Amino acid sequence: MSSVLFVGCGGAATPELQLIEDAAEAMGSLRAVRETTSLALEGDGQVYRLGQNERPQAELPYYEITNYSLQLDYENTRWRLSQDRTSTYLTGSPLLGARQSYGLDGEVAYDQRGEQMVRASDQVATDRWAEMYHNPIGIVLLALDETSTVSNLRDEGGRQAVDIVAGNGTSFTLAVDGATGLPHSVTSSAAHPNLGDVSVETVFTGYEEAGGLGGFQARLTLPRAYTTSVDRYTVSEYLTTTNTNATLDDLAAPAEVQGSTPMESVTVEVEEVAEGLWLLGGQSHHSAVVEFDEFLVLIEAPQSEARTLAVIARAREFQPDKPLRYVVNTHHHFDHSAGIRAAVSERLTVITHRVNRSFFEDIVSRTHSIVPDALSRSPQPLTIETVASAEPYELTDGSRVLQLFHVVDDPHAAGMIMAYLPRERVLIEVDAFSPTSQEFPFAEALLQNIVDRGLRVDTIMPLHGGLSTLEDLEAAVG
Repeated sequence: MSSVLFVGCGGAATPELQLIEDAAEAMGSLRAVRETTSLALEGDGQVYRLGQNERPQAELPYYEITNYSLQLDYENTRWRLSQDRTSTYLTGSPLLGARQSYGLDGEVAYDQRGEQMVRASDQVATDRWAEMYHNPIGIVLLALDETSTVSNLRDEGGRQAVDIVAGNGTSFTLAVDGATGLPHSVTSSAAHPNLGDVSVETVFTGYEEAGGLGGFQARLTLPRAYTTSVDRYTVSEYLTTTNTNATLDDLAAPAEVQGSTPMESVTVEVEEVAEGLWLLGGQSHHSAVVEFDEFLVLIEAPQSEARTLAVIARAREFQPDKPLRYVVNTHHHFDHSAGIRAAVSERLTVITHRVNRSFFEDIVSRTHSIVPDALSRSPQPLTIETVASAEPYELTDGSRVLQLFHVVDDPHAAGMIMAYLPRERVLIEVDAFSPTSQEFPFAEALLQNIVDRGLRVDTIMPLHGGLSTLEDLEAAVG
């Protein structure tokens, strides 16, 4: 390929637009890129489970992806992704070729849940709109759109980069390879519920000619490999083939989704397990509240800020004259720590295993400016106490004792904590034993910890599923 393609003919209005036009020429021709209205990508890959690693700095577990299909309709601002996921990590609910499908239709994001399509939140729709342009063709088309502005041409490590601001205000950075003139990466910002303001980068590699329809439609040079990262974490890797201007499926959101509102409701159902001990359920992730003579303790701030704030409000209704003083975090996984910032905003002291201290210090210090959360609106310092691996951490007021133990050798999370009420013989745990799971790969470690600690357990309060007994756990272990 001649380098004259990257230099351009100098016809663009600005050096920044010249870089865009040169990138189009490097992919085949400016005309061919302009005439591309749709893309169909197929392939395989890996999708990594952000925030689900064994310890905060460990490698992420992942799904093996087959039958990946991404259809992009730039003319109508629609796209849909479908893929089959297979778990490659130890879990109580393994997936084997489970179909996943979700997409965007204009300002409406939607997800397939079983046989039903449901509308996702407006923030998800915003993020998915940006995802549409994490593609060499998409970002060039966006840059060439008359409603976009392209500015700040610069050199970044041997690559040329420009900033692109779409008509709706969304900002992107396109980096172009200095040797080939081909798009190297697209970066944008997004709001993550746990991590706050994050940088999302997709890197393009393995360029080769992609199929066109012949005639005036030139064959374009497009990447085979797409690697996307959120902050420092790789979240997906796909190896694909691409067809341009292919016939797409109907990507419109179903009428019932178009006319619906996003499903964001929170349900908190209360069950009093013993005197001064409540289970707060109602959805997939539960919490517990323990009453002492002078204060209350919340065990787990899961799932989301909205759920945690609803749980805290409900907990304070049990004994309005007693302060809710602590929140116990069982482990760092994002679905079990998503409400920690909300809890800090409510001035609760966080208790967690010591391996999670730096993780929560980072989480609480992060900026949430794109979507301000409770802690952004009401800043509070982090007060944190930690559980060591050897000795139990005790909360007591003389009449009731709550012991927090490290679950030793738990393959699910290195810093897992279980809570035990000796007088009531109640064990509160999560993920180690979930009665509704398909399998119980972590139950043996939990049972061994109960035996090794000499705990006398009658009732188990799993924070997934309903109340169980020690006999249920023993039966699960077999």
